[in-house]
Amino acid sequence: MAGGKLSPRQKMINMMYLVLTAMLALNVSKDILKALTKLENSLSDTIETVNNKNADAYDALERAAAEKASAKPWNEKAKEVKQLSADMFNYIAELKDTLIGVSGGWEDPETKTTPKALDAKSKPLNYLVTEQGPQKATELKSKIEEFRSRMIAIAGEDATIKSNIESVFNTDKQQEGDKEVTWELATFGEYPLGAMLTFLTDYQARVRNSESEVLSYLIKKIDAGTVKFNAVSAQVIAPSSYITQGDEYEAEVFLAAYDDTQDPQVELVDENGNTIPVDRIENGRAYVKIPANGVGQRTWGGKIKIQQTDGEKVYDVPQTTYTVAPQSVVISPSKMNVLYRGVDNPLEIGVPGVEPSKVRVNGPGVRQVKPGEYSADVTNIKGSKEITISVSVVETAADGTETTRPAGTKTFRIKGLPPAVGNIYGRSENLLLSKSAVANSTVNATFEDFVFDLDLVVTQFELAIPGSPPERVNGNKIPSSAKIKIEKLKPGQTVTFRNIKAKAVGNPRVKVERVASISVDVN
Repeated sequence: MAGGKLSPRQKMINMMYLVLTAMLALNVSKDILKALTKLENSLSDTIETVNNKNADAYDALERAAAEKASAKPWNEKAKEVKQLSADMFNYIAELKDTLIGVSGGWEDPETKTTPKALDAKSKPLNYLVTEQGPQKATELKSKIEEFRSRMIAIAGEDATIKSNIESVFNTDKQQEGDKEVTWELATFGEYPLGAMLTFLTDYQARVRNSESEVLSYLIKKIDAGTVKFNAVSAQVIAPSSYITQGDEYEAEVFLAAYDDTQDPQVELVDENGNTIPVDRIENGRAYVKIPANGVGQRTWGGKIKIQQTDGEKVYDVPQTTYTVAPQSVVISPSKMNVLYRGVDNPLEIGVPGVEPSKVRVNGPGVRQVKPGEYSADVTNIKGSKEITISVSVVETAADGTETTRPAGTKTFRIKGLPPAVGNIYGRSENLLLSKSAVANSTVNATFEDFVFDLDLVVTQFELAIPGSPPERVNGNKIPSSAKIKIEKLKPGQTVTFRNIKAKAVGNPRVKVERVASISVDVN
């Protein structure tokens, strides 16, 4: 019954085990019970053999961890496997001793080789299933499930091991004839002590076999991340081959390793998912030529696959972006050169052919976020509806002296945030709702169709209900007193949410000047 890779001897033992336990259910003689005890002893011998193999695996992991740092994480996982397996194995061993004790004990308390009552049924069954109600058998089931879950968590990347562990530690309900019974009753019900002990010894064998499988997995993982190469070449990579006078040419020079016995499999795609053909592969390098058929930013990436000793390795090609621009043409939507108060306005600023670190940007409220990217905060600029941002370039002469030359300016208009719109249930107009829906609604506010994502929360509003004076409400929920009034309205009457006040979440600079009212007809 044990799962995993079993030897022919183990398979034979398991077959005998099934036959004998089936005969036991028919109340056969005590000779069969003694034979079952011999089978259990044979299982115990198998357990000892696997346990010795596991000890060698633990020693190998310890030695590997002492020799190289990459093995240490796997050795730590092996220690966890050792503790989990020992705890599960010992728990079952203690349960076996307890069952023998409640059934009459041992024939010889000194040697503890043969239980007195191998044919006992009621006492061990009562202990496991009846008297404990059935906590003891259920406790064993819970521990098996926890052991299964934690072992899968350690070696779950291996589909075969995961499947084996799930199979041999399956605790689902089982079908007996035309009815479904619990795992507890299917495992222990109607069987004598001799069979129960063999069942439990078999579970101990499963623990050791699963422990062995997971240890083999951990040993393989030590070198799983190691990529084997047999050749190197000198490489030069320059960020740009286009520079201007006064700039510096930069390049990376390094040794690249590759396997000259095989070409990697290179799969590349663009931002739309279209395949990019590889021109050729030489010395482990793929050469790509992408036609510049359109203007704008382009992104591409992909994967590189290569066979290694422990299987295929897949490496992501980093997403790479390049820009295709028309020569000497700049078109700007001048009417859209707007900066808004209360928010950080992102700006991308660069000078063609100039390294970003050489670009200097000046303007009220403008700060650099990273090379080429800036942010403008115009919240506190008073008395002006425009600002001008100027750009200059730092040039370095041959003698090392630096000078700054103007590169251009651009004027931006300053505008406040647009009016917010009130809404309930995500709608702001043409509202026809039930009285209950209106009474239980939450008042919200948003900047509709605005270029910035700003979350608003309503802090106050005025509620106008027909037949009652307007009521000022703090927060965004309708109070209980107003709900009663709403429930008394007649179909067609209108509830109005007006003078709505709101504020931005996490941004005190945002000033919400006004929020459009909401009118709701009740039905």
